[in-house]
Amino acid sequence: MQKRLKLFFPKKSDYPNRLKILNHPNRSTVYHQLVEASASAYFETKGPARWLFRKRFEVALKYLQPLKPINNLLDAGTGIGFFLPSLSQAVEQVTALDYSKHTLRYAKKMCQKRKVKNIDFIHGDLLNLKLGNKKFDVITALSVLEHIPPQKLSQLMANFKKILQPGGYLIAGWPNEGNWLFKFAQQLEKRLMRPKVFKSIHDDKAKYKPLGHVSQSDQIYSAVTKVFKTVNYQFLPFSWLKFYSLGLFTR
Repeated sequence: MQKRLKLFFPKKSDYPNRLKILNHPNRSTVYHQLVEASASAYFETKGPARWLFRKRFEVALKYLQPLKPINNLLDAGTGIGFFLPSLSQAVEQVTALDYSKHTLRYAKKMCQKRKVKNIDFIHGDLLNLKLGNKKFDVITALSVLEHIPPQKLSQLMANFKKILQPGGYLIAGWPNEGNWLFKFAQQLEKRLMRPKVFKSIHDDKAKYKPLGHVSQSDQIYSAVTKVFKTVNYQFLPFSWLKFYSLGLFTR
């Protein structure tokens, strides 16, 4: 019987200076890239918002469980490495890739603090992958597809297919921002939970050009399923409350 995978989630204390940069938006590239990497979305929220954030990773681990043993996994758009401590227990070698050198630095420091060693960090662009002949058994993409322009999604899926082993798996998730309940929750968050973050993003948009969420759920789902076959697919937190889509797909 396989040992059940557990979710090991980082704490603020695992990161440089306990992520105090989030407390004082300082009009910097580092701050905005940390926000883009969901550092604020988790560490500056509580209750249902934080529960849903963690729930995504719990379900992704359930998808991973029957796929073991896994030799090589790519965590695409790793950000500050939320998923890395959990992935390290399930995989022989993890490649953590992100376009931001700043968020990668935070992810590296966190892994060093937690003594997570089987991670290879790569600063790179998912749309222009330079991984040589490297192939992966699994790709995880939980907080990145919504940041890819819709006209580039098909290119990204082709890239994923190229670096996946035959019979390999893609675990992908994205927010369902089109429905009215999601929009209501988002407005509530902007006004009550993280107003300083959203004000900073709005005020600094022209200077720092954050990627933002530029692709909609239906565009992402269409791009994924044109290239990959669906093994499992569900809405979170519930089938009737579709805030987030999460699926297991295969070549």
